[in-house]
Amino acid sequence: MEKLTRTTKVRVILACVAAISLLFYVTPLRLYLLQELVTRVFYVPIVLGGLWFGLWGGLRVSCFVTLICIPHAFRAFGYDQALFYDEVLEIFLFNLVGAVVGALRDRDRRQQAANQKLQALASLGETVSSVAHEMKNMLIPIRGFLRRIRENQNPGGKAASYLEIVDQESAKLEKMVKDMLSFGRFAPLQKEEVEVKALIDDIRQVMDQEFHENGIKFVCKCQDGIKGASLDREKVRHALANLLQNALQATPKGKEVRLLVRLEQDTLHVVVEDEGSGIPKEHLDRIFQPFFTTKPQGTGLGLAITHRIVKDHGGDIRVESAPGNGTRVSMSFPIL
Repeated sequence: MEKLTRTTKVRVILACVAAISLLFYVTPLRLYLLQELVTRVFYVPIVLGGLWFGLWGGLRVSCFVTLICIPHAFRAFGYDQALFYDEVLEIFLFNLVGAVVGALRDRDRRQQAANQKLQALASLGETVSSVAHEMKNMLIPIRGFLRRIRENQNPGGKAASYLEIVDQESAKLEKMVKDMLSFGRFAPLQKEEVEVKALIDDIRQVMDQEFHENGIKFVCKCQDGIKGASLDREKVRHALANLLQNALQATPKGKEVRLLVRLEQDTLHVVVEDEGSGIPKEHLDRIFQPFFTTKPQGTGLGLAITHRIVKDHGGDIRVESAPGNGTRVSMSFPIL
C-alpha cells in the first residue's frame, strides 16, 4: 500500500471534521448522550493531525475544531448550562490531546532519526576501519622499502626528488589511515582527573614550533585557578589538536590563532579562534559530517572525530564563521 501524500492526509482530516461537524450540529440538544458521542468523534481527526503532522499539526486541527464548536457551545448555554460547561471542558481537552499526541509524535520522529544516524555511523565506522586496516597493511611495506631505497640512493638528481615526493605523499596517506582508524575504532572514554592548565601548556609547547614556522602568531590564554576536570586526556588533546591544525591551515601568514580556556560554574569552555577566510554559510551544517571537507588534502574526519569526542563527554561544540571574518569553534565540557 502506498503512503498517503501530505495533500491526501489534509483532505482526509478536513473530510472527517466536516462530516463530524455536520452531524454535531444536526443532532438535537435534547439527545444528550448522542451529543456526547458525536463530540468524542472529533478526537479522530485531532489524533490524526498529531500523528501525521506532529505538534503543530495536532494543534492546528484542535484549534480548527475549537472554532467549529464555540458557536455550538453558546447555543448549548441557552439550552442547558451544564451542557455548556461540558462542551467547554471538551474543547480544552481537544487542544490538550492535539498538543500531547503531536509532541509525542515529534519526539518519536527525532528518536527514529537519531537511531538511523547511529546505525549509519556504526556501519560507516566498520567499513572505514576495514578499509583503513587494509590500507595500513599495504602502506607499511611501501614506507619500509622507500626508506631502504633512499638510504642506498645517491643524493641529488631527479631520482632523489621523485623519492621525496613519494615520501611526502605516502606520509599524507599514513595520516589519512590514522584518522580513519581513529574514527572507525572509537574506544570508550577513559576518564581521569586532568590538570587543565598542564594539558593546555603541553599542547601549546607541541604546536608552538609549527605555528612559528608558518609565520602565524599563536596566542594561548588559560584562566587562572581552574582545578582538575574529569576528562579523557588523550581524546580531549586529540580534539583540540584537530581544531588547532584546522585553524593553522586556514590562517594566512602574519595573522594569529587564539586558544582561550575558561571555567564557568561546572563547565569548561575551550575556544579556538582564527583569522582565516571563514566558512561559507552553506557548509556550516555539514562540517561535522564524516568525509566532508573543502580542503584539497583533507580527509574530512578531523572535525567528525572532534565532534564525537565532545559529545561522548556530554559536552557541546559550536562553530561561528562567516566568509572573511575568520572562524570561532567553542567546545564545552562538564567537569563533574
